This record gives sequence, C-alpha cells and structure tokens, in this order.
Amino acid sequence: MEESMLIDDTLAIEIRPAVENIRVNYSSPKSSGIRVAVFSNETRDMYRFSLVYVMPRTEGAYNIVIKFNSKGAWNCTVGVYTRKSEFYKKSPIMTSSGPYIPLSGPFGVTAKGDQTADYEINIILQVEGEDSSGWFFIKFPTPVNMALFAIISFAVAYFNAFFLLDAYFKNKVEGLSKIRLALLVLMLLASIYFLYQIHVFMVGE
Repeated sequence: MEESMLIDDTLAIEIRPAVENIRVNYSSPKSSGIRVAVFSNETRDMYRFSLVYVMPRTEGAYNIVIKFNSKGAWNCTVGVYTRKSEFYKKSPIMTSSGPYIPLSGPFGVTAKGDQTADYEINIILQVEGEDSSGWFFIKFPTPVNMALFAIISFAVAYFNAFFLLDAYFKNKVEGLSKIRLALLVLMLLASIYFLYQIHVFMVGE
C-alpha cells in the first residue's frame, strides 16, 4: 500500500488480535531519519493487539515492511497521529494520544486451521514537509516539550541576569575590563546557542 503523511507525525499500524514475532524492516532517506517503536501485546477494551509506531524525521520516500507470525485470522488498520489534520483533508478522531486520522483498513486474512503462518505488510510511505508561510517559519515543540523549553529558558535567563547585574554594579564602582566584557558576550552567545540546540532536539529537526 502507499500512504502520504506529514513529517514529525506518527504513523500507527494496529494488528488485531496480537500477533507473534513482529519485526520491522525499513529503508529511509537518511540513516537517522526514522524512529520505530514496536509493542507486541497491548490491551484495549478487552482486546489484545500489536502496535507499530513509525515516526519519520526527514522528508522523502520510506519503505516499511512489517513481518509477523499468526495462527489465525487477523486484521490491520493504518492511521496517523497528527497536529495538522488539514494536511490529510479528513476530520480527526480525538483520542487520549492526540488527534488521529484513519488512513487504510481494516484489512487482513481469514485463516483456517491453527497452523502458524508468516505474513508481511508493505507500506510505501511518502513523507512531506510542512509548508512555510511569510518571511519566518518557526516549528514549535509539543505542548509538554514547550513547557520544558520554557523552564530551561527561564533558568538560563536567570543565570545570565545574575552575571549581567553583577557586571553592571561593578562597572559603576570600578569599571569593566575588556576581558570581562568579552566573557559576558561569549556567555550570552553560548546561552543562545544552547537554547537553539535544545529547541532543535525537541522539535526533532
């Protein structure tokens, strides 16, 4: 099957009932361009199921192959958790994990007997980037990461303010040397760079 999704969204592949020996092979545009999480035996509303999360971090074409064993019938649904539902032109379903949009399924097999068989699901995934608008485009972290980033920024600002105030009063009393001034500038630049790296890490760029 072929699917399209937005970068940094989470593709969810759910297989019911839970299957055995589930594993995921993939090819991606970059070696670090994708994150995969596999949960072999989950339970929801008394139903057991297997779940695979695929989180692309870069644009481009991905080939996802999910292999597993099953003794009986199974069905699979494919959907995406997103913060930008308008990209998919569908109304999202609100869940505890965030807005969810079904993409494909359910599909599967009706197996006869109790012999274990091997199966695989192939997904060709086209990942697109967010469109920027205006002169500036800022990508924001998730609400939890945004709160954490605000706390870190406050701590860094408090640290810098202490040294800036100290330098201000020392400059009034005895003057500020060029070396101390240069160190203050370097400290401010280092703080800005540190916050930038934290932001990049949190948004996954």
